[in-house]
Parts: sequence; structure tokens; C-alpha cells
Amino acid sequence: MKEIRTTFILGILCMLCGTAHAQSLKDLFLKMPQEVCPVLSEYNRLEIVDNQKNNKTMQTRNLFRTFSKMEELTDDYAHLVISKNSEKEMKILKKNDGTPIIMVISTIFCDDTPDSSVAFYSTDWEPLRTLDYYTLPAIDNFRRVTIDKTTNQLTVTTTNAPLTLRAEDNNTPVKPMTLTNTFRWSVADNRFILND
Repeated sequence: MKEIRTTFILGILCMLCGTAHAQSLKDLFLKMPQEVCPVLSEYNRLEIVDNQKNNKTMQTRNLFRTFSKMEELTDDYAHLVISKNSEKEMKILKKNDGTPIIMVISTIFCDDTPDSSVAFYSTDWEPLRTLDYYTLPAIDNFRRVTIDKTTNQLTVTTTNAPLTLRAEDNNTPVKPMTLTNTFRWSVADNRFILND
């Protein structure tokens, strides 16, 4: 009788181990709490995934009554256009010990200039401390101020900050598109005047 019970317990454990597979980003997207993307309800997320399964355009009417569209949805990556001014990218990363985490990049566009924030989550959507996985860039990496003393011209050059993950995570993100804006001012009557 003891052998039968042991065999039964081992059989159940083997079945549980066999079903405990890595979750895809599709599964995680469906389980994502609404706080991560407030304009998409659970129904909206389900509609997007169903549309993909049925080879339809992966879009849904969000809670703002506009359309949100999933541009790409794979087992480990998602690119969601929430509106014409905002989008989210999600990527499953693996730490050195093999533990998967979710990186979410939220971007808003103001006058075609992107402003992004990065957040990390466990696969249960528990927030993780961002600085454990992301190194903040130095201000010199994306803003440079120069003054030409011969012409009294002030030049401010801004470039969107590069995305760099810590090396121990063994993941190299795609380098984002770099936008550079340069503004030049001249001094006249002890004030800076923007040059065209």
C-alpha cells in the first residue's frame, strides 16, 4: 500500500513538473494588472490575443474609446501602440540564474519627441526595483551645453537617453532610435535670443 501511495505521489509530481512550463508574453499580457496599462481592460487584452489567433488586426477599442493596436506579439516580446501619443514595449528577460522578469518600456510622444520610462516586474506582475536592472545614464549622455566665446552663442544639444541594461542580465536591448535637437541662442542686450 505504501508503494502505491509513493508511486501515485511521484506520478502527480511528474505531471505538475511537466505542466510548469515557461509562460509566454501572451499569457503574461492576459494576466497583466490594469494598473500597468490603465486604458486596456481585461476584455481589451483578451480581444487583442483572440484577434491574433484568428489572423485579424490586433486592435481593440480602449477605455478612452479610441483604438489601441498590438503591432507585434510573440512569446517574449510585445509592442503595443496605445494611442497616437503613447506606446508600451514588453520583453521577457532572463537573469543569470534563469529567472524570467518582464521589462516594460512606456513611451509618450510630445511633438514627436519620445519620453520613455522603464519598469521591471516579476512574472506575477510584482514590481521590481528598477535600479537593480537598469543603470541610469549620465546627463552628459543626452544633453550637452556649449558656449562659443567668440560669437557669444549658446548651443544646447539634446539626444534621447540611451537604454543600457546591466551586463549581468545577459540581455542586450535593441538600441533605440536617437533623436537630436540643437537650439542656438545669441546674446543681445544681455539676453539670450533663439536663432532660427
